[in-house]
Amino acid sequence: MYSFVNNRMELEKQYENAVYDYKNSWTLQALKQDWENHKINNPAEDRILSRSYLISLLLKHAPVAVEPENPFPGKMETYNLLREDIQSGLQLAEEKIPGVRCGFRDFKTGIMWTVDMSHVAPDWKALLALGLPGLIKRAAKGNTVFHRAVKEVYEALAEFCRRVAVTNNNPVYAKIADHAPENLYEAFALAYVLHDAIEYSCEEVRTMGRFDELYINFYRNDIESGRLTRESAKELIKTFWIVFYAKHQGKRYGKNFCFGPVFNELSYLGLETYYEMNTVDPKLSILVKDNMPQDFAELYAKCIRDGRTSIVSLNYDVIVEGLIKHGRTPEDAKNFIPIGCYEPAVAGKEISCSVSTVLYLPCQIISVINSNKNYSSFEEFKNAYYAEIERACRIMQHEQILCDKAWKYVNPVPLLSGTFESCVAKGRDISDAGAVYNTTGCVIAHFADAVDSLAAVRCLVYEKKLCTLAQLKIILENNWNGFEDLRRFVLKHVPRWGNNDERIDKLAVELAKFTSEIFFEMPNGRGGTFFPSLYGQLVVETGKQIGALPSGRLAGEPMSKNLDSVIGMDRGGITALMESVLKIDMRQFPCGTCLDLMLHPSSVSGSEGLQNIIHLIRTFIKHGGSGLQFNIFDAEILKDAQKNPEKYNNLQVRVCGWNVRFVDLTVEAQETFIKQAEAMNF
Repeated sequence: MYSFVNNRMELEKQYENAVYDYKNSWTLQALKQDWENHKINNPAEDRILSRSYLISLLLKHAPVAVEPENPFPGKMETYNLLREDIQSGLQLAEEKIPGVRCGFRDFKTGIMWTVDMSHVAPDWKALLALGLPGLIKRAAKGNTVFHRAVKEVYEALAEFCRRVAVTNNNPVYAKIADHAPENLYEAFALAYVLHDAIEYSCEEVRTMGRFDELYINFYRNDIESGRLTRESAKELIKTFWIVFYAKHQGKRYGKNFCFGPVFNELSYLGLETYYEMNTVDPKLSILVKDNMPQDFAELYAKCIRDGRTSIVSLNYDVIVEGLIKHGRTPEDAKNFIPIGCYEPAVAGKEISCSVSTVLYLPCQIISVINSNKNYSSFEEFKNAYYAEIERACRIMQHEQILCDKAWKYVNPVPLLSGTFESCVAKGRDISDAGAVYNTTGCVIAHFADAVDSLAAVRCLVYEKKLCTLAQLKIILENNWNGFEDLRRFVLKHVPRWGNNDERIDKLAVELAKFTSEIFFEMPNGRGGTFFPSLYGQLVVETGKQIGALPSGRLAGEPMSKNLDSVIGMDRGGITALMESVLKIDMRQFPCGTCLDLMLHPSSVSGSEGLQNIIHLIRTFIKHGGSGLQFNIFDAEILKDAQKNPEKYNNLQVRVCGWNVRFVDLTVEAQETFIKQAEAMNF
């Protein structure tokens, strides 16, 4: 008899140990030959038809994994052909869009742009309501190349389901090939099949939608009919969720499952299941309103307190207000889902490409200092910084518009687009502005480093007059070597973001407002606008690329994360940190913000400790915060885990917008958490 506990180890390795049926499929040589013949016979074919042919070829003929004991089979050996074909798309884009660079990062200017193929999601509601037959029927009504492509890939996906059913003796997969799902098992199977098919097509699906809303009716019907009990439903959910952990073993960005803002019995069951699984992936987003039930709050506070830290709390009302301010209708704004870490997008109507661009805020400060210009006042220096930000953003806008226009040549995705009603109505792929809202995200990154550096320039050059701008340039070029006393002064006496200090918080509020306004109505290349967020990620990796800063940060050191203070600089404790953050109007950043709080285990122990977590969440939400996530750490435990990793295989860490095992982090990344834990003021 199947048991998740008994099969868990095998399920966790299901991708890693997959065995494929090569006997009843085409060989790599045959697949390649067919693909080459198709390209030769159709030299002028539209890119979307070319791509749909290759996707369909693999779905119909590539090897399928043999896993009859797995309730969710459906893996395919693609031989990397789809990813290799992206190179053809890049070459085509360069031919069609002169001057395009489809991915570039420039730390001198402080900008990044790219064709973002990692922040998308299908219309899950449409998929579950229509099923593959309904999607095929809807696409068949159109007569464009887009409609042909959609019909072709969904017919191939249905055939793939039949192949999986035969290979694994699984009638559920035969059912979903020809019918919309009627129970929870079928709904999960269909969602998994489409998810993987889209990812095989080189777009990364970053959210599985509002879990409790999407599946509640399937769950209730199964309970009423006796097909499932509450406990057997848990088994099914665990088996479904472990698929997403298994794919990357917790070493990617995590798969987002959303709960709320209206909570039902599946919300509670889902959190209980998540607690029992105790794994780094999937990650959960909780949409919080003032009226969140206390018992649900206690359940998810318990998850956080007990080390299940892959949870972010998102302020539903503030996010809705921000989306409306940015141009969504009120009805659409209420139907958002987190499309990556914390970035919202209207479910089934928006392609936000939320990390297409990044603005590295500290870099423009370095540029102004390196300009060799003299500014007679701090106000002049600050205005020059703002002008440099604007200059960098215009460069980035120009480059990203080219990338936006190139996407339809690089990687059209009919498997994804066919679920969008607007794409079918327009006859246009999501890569070709087929969604209702076609936004381009910009991450405004490493805010605390920039604010601290502005404050340091003001103090050193204009208030205390301890050095000139020309001297500061030399100091930074020398990475503060020979100027240790001055650096100690900066670290000790210059006010820091995150301490509820009005001297610097005023600078922070002004900088936030200025950067937000640049992007709010800035046109992109897909008929929409840019979409600003305020957070910083990959802090160790980025830090290696950025030189010394006026704040006293040395070249190569990690950058500040999300809306946090610089590591160790929130000297007033978490209350002061929250006070600083809450001075910023989060609606200015409708593409997402997040604050990380690190708590000592002693502050959250027992029933009183749970209430402490809940109080922090409710207070943050009540006063206009947007995203909030936690780590519960003792510095000594982290140090021991660093020395004896075998003892801490399941010690979880919320890293920026996803969860990993602490022992899987690099030593440099581990040190950032240790330093933060050591500096805690609780």
